[in-house]
Amino acid sequence: MKQVYCVGLLVCDIPLWPVPSEIFSRDRCTIEKPLWGVGGDAANVAVALNKLGIPTTFTGLMGKDMYGEFLARGLKEAGVDIRGLKEHPTMGSGVSHIIIEPGGERHFLVYRDINDELDYSCVCEELIAESDIVYLGSCMCLEGMDNGGTAELFRKAKSLGKITVTDFGGSGELKGDYWLKHLDQVLRNCDILMPSMREATALTGEVELPRIRETLSDYDIKTLVVKLGAQGCYLTDFKDEWMIPTFPEFPVVDTTGAGDSFVAGFIRGILEGWDNQSSAVFACSVASHNVTKVGATAGVPDFDTAYRYVKEHRR
Repeated sequence: MKQVYCVGLLVCDIPLWPVPSEIFSRDRCTIEKPLWGVGGDAANVAVALNKLGIPTTFTGLMGKDMYGEFLARGLKEAGVDIRGLKEHPTMGSGVSHIIIEPGGERHFLVYRDINDELDYSCVCEELIAESDIVYLGSCMCLEGMDNGGTAELFRKAKSLGKITVTDFGGSGELKGDYWLKHLDQVLRNCDILMPSMREATALTGEVELPRIRETLSDYDIKTLVVKLGAQGCYLTDFKDEWMIPTFPEFPVVDTTGAGDSFVAGFIRGILEGWDNQSSAVFACSVASHNVTKVGATAGVPDFDTAYRYVKEHRR
């Protein structure tokens, strides 16, 4: 059975829903019962992959607190192998309060200082060796990994013949000159790069997809997937390019984790042996299902459900 090793951001998600956009001009509003959930890009991808039938191992940092206990239990109950999960002796676990508007758009209030302590010393090399794909979640959002850790992780993975995948977690304020130079060794050891459009712009300094593609063509990236939200994604192998639409018929309740479930769907397709286009269409199906429920991975379907929908509705 194919396996994926996920490394990166881990937080306890606490969604607050529905919150009207004018909340700061109101004294109070009534919301649904907040339900804790496992969150953070890497953790979300790990959980989503398990729902899609792929075993995953995970490395991230938690604190010695009630949030850490919940995260360890939640990952284990989701089927994630937590041999690589690390407990920090003094810092508190990451926590993300997610403010969700009635239309599904979300905003984050995040404490995640502990995640900056994650570095290559936390990585389990035996888990790299066991896996077929190594995924780093939240590049440019993890100080310890960003300062050489991710590059070392990918170099080790590539030396063992593994496929390397990353997406981003930065807010996008920094422009391409900094990100591009900072991530030089990561990009030279990355097989599949999966930023959002804002993150791709922050990485390259470019605002048009052809220019983003051209800038990144100087590296050793084999596949670039730019996530475009409700519009689907832009996909290129630097020879050909495609625009892959999403499935708009799904009602949007919460977009938290939509990008992460898309990443999981794409990885699942690659492990199935599909080409990039088929993997991207399947990923759109997974993400479209996921946004119908509150929570980063609550709406992720099983493999058969997502695949059947593609077969019945592929355009």
